[in-house]
Amino acid sequence: MLVRRWLRLLGVPRRDRRDVAQNVMLAAHESFANYDPARGPPDRWLNRIAVHTASHYAERARRRVEEPLPDDFDAVLEEPSAEEQIISECDRLFALSVLRELDSELGAVLVAHDIEGVPMADFASQYGIPLSTAYKRRTRALAAFQLLVAQRLASMDGIDTRNGSHPASGPAPVLVLLSSARP
Repeated sequence: MLVRRWLRLLGVPRRDRRDVAQNVMLAAHESFANYDPARGPPDRWLNRIAVHTASHYAERARRRVEEPLPDDFDAVLEEPSAEEQIISECDRLFALSVLRELDSELGAVLVAHDIEGVPMADFASQYGIPLSTAYKRRTRALAAFQLLVAQRLASMDGIDTRNGSHPASGPAPVLVLLSSARP
């Protein structure tokens, strides 16, 4: 309230006071490490920030020209939203924790092929196994991974998976989960 009153006295229009007050509080937060109580009380320090922010607001207001967007404008965001980023990171961490529970032999094929993108022929030659064995190992690894994921999700939701059925329908959810596990 004190900051808004100062902004009113400094001539900031009512419609912009909340925005400018938010800028004042942000600047105060960012410069709090520089605050020295020996130099004066906190309200004088905050007042200096408010005066500085309001004066720069007035300068920017003269140069600011806002043009309305056309009615058919549809903004396309190229980056994922914060919520999508959080979900993606949670999925990645979940997949990595499930991968740690797999047998090292099975986990190696999933990490190499599905996460790092190593071709199966290269993986097979690196481990000295036939290509068909590498594909069979990957199939077993995907099944084990999918079962562990289903058990984890079921324990979170309280679903019984002892009968062998699980909520994931086929390998597609597993592959999506694995591809998001790239470090």
